Amino acid sequence: MMSAGRFIEDLADAIRTKSTWPEFPSGVTVTEAYSLIPQLTSLISGETSAGIKAGVTNADLQALFGLQEPLLGLLYQQSETENAATLSHTASRRIECELAMRLNSDGSPISIGPAVEFVRVDFCRPEDLTPGNVALANLGADQFILGEISAWDSFDFTALADIDIELKRDGEVILTTSPLDSFGGPKPALDWCISKANSLGFAIPQGGVLLAGTNGAAMEADPGHYEVSYGPLGTIEFTIA
Repeated sequence: MMSAGRFIEDLADAIRTKSTWPEFPSGVTVTEAYSLIPQLTSLISGETSAGIKAGVTNADLQALFGLQEPLLGLLYQQSETENAATLSHTASRRIECELAMRLNSDGSPISIGPAVEFVRVDFCRPEDLTPGNVALANLGADQFILGEISAWDSFDFTALADIDIELKRDGEVILTTSPLDSFGGPKPALDWCISKANSLGFAIPQGGVLLAGTNGAAMEADPGHYEVSYGPLGTIEFTIA
């Protein structure tokens, strides 16, 4: 891949400043992207990532992209945001309703709870939207909010089948989905993500976060006040201004 180092620096700058991404070199494969993600992450995040994230967990999207499995990315330090935060409106940002886990450095789970991830995919050319380039940009990792986190060992996984996630903007429901939509639930998500991270040599920091993929559609992050209800698991709120 041509002048990868300089391109990665330019991409890191664009991600950091929430600017439109530079033109991508042609023909970047997912395998090449995975080899470059740690370098990109270190430029944005310092020595360690904040954890890992799954993307393209929807089978229809995978088929569209010609993928046989989801994609994995790294999370940046300083990207966690407080519940009830106000975020400035940024073009190309989407909202994803997820489940999150905190992990030990060996990948074993500590705790689990609701999460909202904000993803920015800001290619400057339509032809840059390829699986390799999406992977190289850490699947658009931007910011995330964690809700109330519960101990993994005492969590009632069977209750997830009866829970609806409901996303409201300014009081209007804009998405209803199931917490089992991504991977069929958090246990298969954990298994796949940890196996993939290990195979790629991605280090998991102690207490790091796993974002287990979007449940339902990724929604446009238009200005407004948002509430994401996870039923008995609690609510995450935020404002985009």
